[in-house]
Amino acid sequence: MKRTVLLTVAAVAMFVAVGCAKPPQEDISAAQAEMDKARQAQAENWAPTEYRAADEAMNAAQAEIKAQDEKWMKNYDKAKELLAKAKEDGAKASEAAAANKEQAKKDAEAAMTAADTALQSAEAALKVAPVTKDAKADLELYKNDLATLHSTLDGAKSSFGSEDYKKALESANSVKDQATSIATSLEAAKQKRTAAKTPSHATKKK
Repeated sequence: MKRTVLLTVAAVAMFVAVGCAKPPQEDISAAQAEMDKARQAQAENWAPTEYRAADEAMNAAQAEIKAQDEKWMKNYDKAKELLAKAKEDGAKASEAAAANKEQAKKDAEAAMTAADTALQSAEAALKVAPVTKDAKADLELYKNDLATLHSTLDGAKSSFGSEDYKKALESANSVKDQATSIATSLEAAKQKRTAAKTPSHATKKK
């Protein structure tokens, strides 16, 4: 009889303990802290895949906690697992964001340098291009295009200064490609003029 009473008391105590289980606030705070760090590192922009994984785990944990809160027999074990994953993924997102941002900065710097070099080459080719009657209009267009490209490169540098490295990279690459195209066209025109002035072998023989 005594044993039965003790077992009954133990069972009741266990049910009360389970029923009175509270949300794992310490785990929630730890996971939320890592999520906040990831947002501060702009992981949504620089490490979207990693951030998405952390955010999904955090949302799942919050949904699980809410579901357990509504039960009399509460069990937050699954919520703790999800919070641990959110915390881990949040830290990964912060690290990836920092690395990706630094790489984007280096890529943008290199692209701006290449764009500046391409512009200088195009301008040098334009300066020595003969201003003939037929070429005058085209050369004026090239001159205007290069002025526009300088403005675009200035915009890229401004974006770089505000840490918008993706936009800076895109703009710088566009400037480089267009300036290179202009330089190539000027060089092709130069070679064509040179070939036209050079007598052919057959003409020399006559």
